Formats: sequence, C-alpha cells, structure tokens
Amino acid sequence: MITLFRTNQVYGLDEIKDILATHIRSLPARISPVGMPFKILRYEFYCAPIDILPWLHNQHVPCKVYWSGRPEKEEETFEVGGIGVADVLQGQGDINYGEVFSYMEDRLSADNPHLRYYGGMQFDRPATDPHWAGLGSYRFIVPRFELLKAGPKRQTALAFNVAFQDIEREKIAAILGDLAALDFSAQTTYRSTPKVIGRYDYPDRQGWEEAFAKTKDKDGRFRYDKIVLARKSSFDLDVYINPSALLKHLRDKTPQCFHFCFQTDTTTAFLGASPERLYKRTGDQIVTEAVAGTISRGVNHGEDVALEQELLRSPKNALEHGYVVEGIRDTLKELCSSVRAQSKARLVKLGGGQHLVTQLQGKLHPKVSDDAIIGRLHPTPAVAGCPKEDVLRAIREIEPFDRGWYAGPVGYISYNTAEFAVAIRSALVNYDKLFLYAGAGIVEGSTPQGEWQEIETKIGNFIEVFNKE
Repeated sequence: MITLFRTNQVYGLDEIKDILATHIRSLPARISPVGMPFKILRYEFYCAPIDILPWLHNQHVPCKVYWSGRPEKEEETFEVGGIGVADVLQGQGDINYGEVFSYMEDRLSADNPHLRYYGGMQFDRPATDPHWAGLGSYRFIVPRFELLKAGPKRQTALAFNVAFQDIEREKIAAILGDLAALDFSAQTTYRSTPKVIGRYDYPDRQGWEEAFAKTKDKDGRFRYDKIVLARKSSFDLDVYINPSALLKHLRDKTPQCFHFCFQTDTTTAFLGASPERLYKRTGDQIVTEAVAGTISRGVNHGEDVALEQELLRSPKNALEHGYVVEGIRDTLKELCSSVRAQSKARLVKLGGGQHLVTQLQGKLHPKVSDDAIIGRLHPTPAVAGCPKEDVLRAIREIEPFDRGWYAGPVGYISYNTAEFAVAIRSALVNYDKLFLYAGAGIVEGSTPQGEWQEIETKIGNFIEVFNKE
C-alpha cells in the first residue's frame, strides 16, 4: 500500500489546517491498520512561506524537534521543525546499533522518501547525571506534524505523520484537536534574553591543569597520539530558557553550521550549532570529513588573516588534523570498496573560529548499513582521540562529568539517505540551567592554557547570546 499522499497545489496559511483536517477525519473510514502494524502514513501539502523556527517557537507543545543541514548545495539541504510524536524509539543503557537501526528501517519505505526519524545518541557510556534522563541513551522520533523547506526553491510544506496502528476514531479525534491548536501566525514575540547569575566550570582552571597532567606519564611523556578532553560549563539564569528562542539566536550567529534541537518537554532540550558532519549516506555513497585544528577569529581583517596563517603553519594543529584524517580514512577502508580524500586541508571560517577541514568520500561495500557505519566511525579522533580504546578509557577516568549526547551522533535517517552531525558546540537546557559542552584536542606540544582558551572560543557564540544589551 502507498504510504505517502502528496499534492502540488499550494495552500494559504489560513486554509491549510482545514484541508489537512478533512483528510485526517476520513482516515478511520478509509484505511484499516490490519496488516500494516509497523508502517507510517504521511501527508504532504505545499503551503505559503513561513519561517520555521519562529513557527516552532509559537507552538505550545512539550515535544519539538528541529534540524537544518549545513548550507552547501541548496538542492541537497533542508530545514524542518516538528512537533508531537507519531513514533518514538528511546532507550537507556548501552546501545545496540543493529536493533536501533533495524527498528527504524522496518518502518521506512521506498514510496515514502521524505519520512525521517530525527534524533541522536550518547557519546559513549550511559549518563548518570539526571539532567540527561529525558533524552535517554538514544532517542529518535517521527514528528506528528512537520513544517519543512527543501530543494533549490526552498518551498514550504506541512506534513502529517500517523502510524497505521493509530488510525482509529478516538486517537484521530485527539490528533484533530492537536491540529486545531497549531499556530500559523506570521508574527512571534521573543521575551527578553535571560541573564546569567552564576557560572561553574567542570573542571575549573585548577582541575583542568590536573586533568591535563594525567595525559602524561611519570616521566613527562605524552601517553597518546591524541586525546580530546572536554569541559562542561554550567550557567544559572534568572528565568527559564525557551529552547526554540535560544536556537534562533544561536543560528543567527552561526549560519554555516548544522543546527539541531531535540526537546523532550517544555523547558528541557539538547541543542547546538555544529560545524562537523559525521557522515552523509545517499544509497551506497558516503561523505564524511575531518575537522580538527582550531584558532580564533580576529577583531579586524588584518588580525583575522594573521590568525589564519598561524593556524595553517602550526605544527601542533597539523599533527592533530593528520591523526583525524588518517583515523577516518582507515575506518572508511574497512567499510568501502573505494575511498577518496582531499589532498590538502581547507580552511573554514565560522563566527566562533577558524578550522582545518578535509573531506573524504567512499563507495560502501554491499549491505553495509547505517548501524555498521556509526558503530565503526563514531567516535572519530576529532572528539575522542587515538588510539580509540585507550583514549575512551582515559576520558571516562579523567572527565568529572557525563558527556551524555555531547559529541555523539545527531541527525536523521530515511529510506535511502542518512545524515549525522557530531554534536559539538552543544548545550543541554533544563529550565533555568544551561550546560555548555566543548572539547580540545591535545597532542604533543599542547598546553593547558592554550586548550582552555580554545574551549572558551568554542562556547563563545552561546555566551554572547546571554550578553546582549
């Protein structure tokens, strides 16, 4: 049975809900869930343009999701804001990648290419910090309603998703109530930005020095090729945080990044602006990248160029970047029949810093699925280090906090494509508390003072949001 209904007609914002309601209301009489327990039905209607993040901000529901790809080729990127839950997969404890991806693949189909599960998963070990409890070790959802823009024309569409097992009169009546509550007003009002009333760093400066010292043996020799140590900065605010509003302000400052928000209740969410793609798969083609080597931006053009040259000539940053490129290349060789990498790192300038980036591409072996890709590719040396098992063990022992989803994979999976970013430059929002996470790659020649400042640079875009006057 076809599980996607689409029309090319474009509806006004004042009529789109009534049009969709007519179709939803007729479902129990027209469709039986018998024989289709795992499949999801999707309706898509083009509508007049409306900004997605303000629309998401205006919806008074506890569960929201937002994803926008990094601006590259317009026909390959899309932006989506989703509310409610048509299907959810969530778990605690250690992750069985095969089970997680098999569940989603069973519910996806070739005739419904735009149906996607959005979500993410933990970096490594299950978190014991209760602030992470709502997200679990992994969480993927199909939103009930989606507003999305895709393709070179950036045409806006409203989508509705429903599991076949939910097509029965009482549930449909509740869904119609949720549809009626959608707000398509063109205006939104953002309240004043919360003020910071306290900041605490884990570890603090002294703790950072002590953590840094643990990367060396008793004779002062560096123990690893590379290790990434992170910090958590906790901010107490004077009022609660609206995750959609925070992401809107953050996106304005970081236009060249992946942007994501996974909100589990009214004031709890994990969100961020990541410059780093873990991988994108289209059929049997995979694209990934090494992002390592960072320096700040200058206050003027001359200083910016000087810092650029310092980064390009830095032996420490070249060494760090090289470890990441080789680590990813070695992994791709196990997954792919052919691998290509850029011969030279390119420089990417973002609002929060300048980075060295090398893109790698490959053709996957037959039957290599997303669970195998994530299981082998994550975590890359960019967020863990190498040798992988040694540095993961050290991170667990040294860092005085749970990474949770920080530096884990976040993104989406559909029938023929999948894309995941690395959840760096990210934050956990919990009512009036904001937890910022960022890390620094440590290699031979690194200094604790230099890496502390690198982390400050990386969280700078978040901090600026709360320092607006």
